[in-house]
Amino acid sequence: MLWQDITIAGTGAWIPPIRPEQEPRGGPGAGQPSMMALNGFTSAAVSKDNTATQMAARAGLKALRHADVASACLSLLVHAGFQDGDHYTPSAYLMRVLGGRDTAGIEVGAASDGGAAALVAAADHLAARPDAKAALVTTGARFPDERWGYSRELGYVAGDAGAAAVLTRGTGFARLVATAHVTESQLEGQTRAREGYTGVARRSPVEETGFMPHIDVLQRATHRCIETVLDEAGVKPADIAHVVPIAIGSVVLDMLLSGSPLGLRADDTSWTYGRHIGHAGPSDVLLALDRTFRSGTLRAGERVLVVSFGVGFRWTTALFEVTRDPVAAAPAGRSQTEGVCP
Repeated sequence: MLWQDITIAGTGAWIPPIRPEQEPRGGPGAGQPSMMALNGFTSAAVSKDNTATQMAARAGLKALRHADVASACLSLLVHAGFQDGDHYTPSAYLMRVLGGRDTAGIEVGAASDGGAAALVAAADHLAARPDAKAALVTTGARFPDERWGYSRELGYVAGDAGAAAVLTRGTGFARLVATAHVTESQLEGQTRAREGYTGVARRSPVEETGFMPHIDVLQRATHRCIETVLDEAGVKPADIAHVVPIAIGSVVLDMLLSGSPLGLRADDTSWTYGRHIGHAGPSDVLLALDRTFRSGTLRAGERVLVVSFGVGFRWTTALFEVTRDPVAAAPAGRSQTEGVCP
């Protein structure tokens, strides 16, 4: 789908302390590297004090300051989370601490594809509502070891983080050019808990086998999603300056991207940043976008491609074009209510 006049005006991230990663318990011996090591994870962000929703709120505040947009200007807040064990009602909490009096709030699922899916939902809202001035997207994920520690045995490290982005109509620094979606719902059963299991031991088939038995389907879907967005936008792979994939690991990303129209490896993407935080579920792509947009290296005319997917299985690709240098953040002491309406 092609978009008109929808832009990112600000981004934010909240990352808890990062700890080095070790080989998984019961891992390989005699010099055999684990899948986790092959996947390139070096560390993980671990939250001991903040819930996923609190981290999303902190990231949202940073995004509003970065965009210099007042909370009263927000007509919609879209939140993507994943298995909130703290029993929050995330959108209501986030509207209370970040939104204006007339802000509506919704939550999206989509697992690790949630960040990209939430961006599209916010863009849909702005496109459908000519009077809407701005929308806030937030994500938050926290993966306690007692539930997710086994992920190391499957080859990835789960990381905790919140991330956010402010979308406006025409006033931001990165224009949303096109998006595409692909779904392979025949794989849905692979992520359902097995009958008879309870609590932390409730394992799904993909939790036991990993992604490799389904890699052909994952490759085809990824390629199709990338091809669709490039074809619709009339953009060639060589025109893409930055690729932002979910942080699922270098082995998986190499297989998904090297044979795609992009012809890239994981180390050619924002994965070089994500490997230090861990796979933060729906926060992955917004964390990487925040890092990219705040890097000071972007130039007008450069294009950024988001490549996202989540179990279920669903894919989202989004193409952005930088229209001007990203704005500096508002002064640290400034309240989110003191911004302006775009």
